[in-house]
Order: sequence, then structure tokens, then C-alpha cells
Amino acid sequence: MDRRGISPLVGAVLVVVLTLLLASMFAAAAVGMADFGTERELVADLTGGSTVEDTEDAYRSELVWARDDEANEVTSHVVNYSIAPGSDAAGNSLNSLVIEYPDGSADVASVDERAEIEMVGIDGDRDGSVEVDATADVECCPPGDGVIVSDGGNTLTIELSGNHDLEGGDALIVEYEAVENPDAGDDSVTVGVNGEVSDSGTLTIVDG
Repeated sequence: MDRRGISPLVGAVLVVVLTLLLASMFAAAAVGMADFGTERELVADLTGGSTVEDTEDAYRSELVWARDDEANEVTSHVVNYSIAPGSDAAGNSLNSLVIEYPDGSADVASVDERAEIEMVGIDGDRDGSVEVDATADVECCPPGDGVIVSDGGNTLTIELSGNHDLEGGDALIVEYEAVENPDAGDDSVTVGVNGEVSDSGTLTIVDG
């Protein structure tokens, strides 16, 4: 009699264990999705309290801005991406950056060589100045050139060798030349880091 009672008991225990395992898996997945989904809010907290100095040489706090913001000018664009504490990019090496402009807006078709990348740097205290220069880490030389233009000149990908780490609270500063500005107006631009986190900002272009 006692031996026959063991099987139902074991079955019940197994059902409970499996239920707990499945619940933990779904919880872990939800946490991962929440982390990705709140990246923009976490970054907004950092940039909202930006300490960027108001000097001519300082890098401005906007996510993407043009050195010459007049319509249809060929100029340099600057990315200032803040790494949120606890994000998937924090604590990892810097491997890639992707800047996506809307179709028909800024044209990065001429940013097709490593020489067009003027700066890749890390601003550890977000004061508008670069403490770590990682420009030399941009991959070079065909066929492994780390500067890639796609989507008809609307997307720029910069690949790096991963020799520099990103920490929560860092600002990643990237400047590249030979960009053709769009017509006057505001365009949403998306910037992705390491294929793990992304943020969107507004590129403002004025009439000449």
C-alpha cells in the first residue's frame, strides 16, 4: 500500500518543480524585455541632468546634431549617446554603433571610409569633453573595413575592435564628416550600441 502511494506523490512534486522552473524562465525573460524597453527612459534621466559645459569646444548633449545645421550643407554630425546604468551595454566592450536616419533625410553615403570618422570617444562624466579616445579602435582596411553605409545612404554602421569598455553613466561621443544635411525641419534619428540598446533623438536642420 505504501509503495503504491509513492508514485502520485512523486508526480505531484515533479509538477510543482516544473511549474516553478517555467515561472522563473518567464520572469527572467520579462526582466530582460523590461531592461531593453526602459533604456530610453533611463538615458533620459541622465541627459535631462546633463552637465555639458556651454563652451565652443564642448560636445552638446543632443543625441545627434550637425556642426553646420543649415539645410543641404555637407558637414559633420555628432552622436552623444549616454549609457544607462544597468543597461545591456554597461560593463561590455564597445563593438559597434549604428546610426539610422529616416529615408529621405540626412545622407551618409559619402561616409564610406575610416578616414571620415573624426572621433570615437568616451566622456566618463558627461561634461562635454572626451577622456578616452577610441578612434584608433575603428576597424580598418577592406574587406574588414569597420565603416559601412547601407539603406541607400540612410544608415551608418561603425564597427570597432572592442578594446574599450563602456560603463553606466558614460557618454559615447562619435563624430563623422561628409554628411549631407536634409531640408530644413526636424527628423527622428535612431542610434544603437552593440546591437543591444538604442535611443532616438531629433536632428534639427534650419534654413540657410
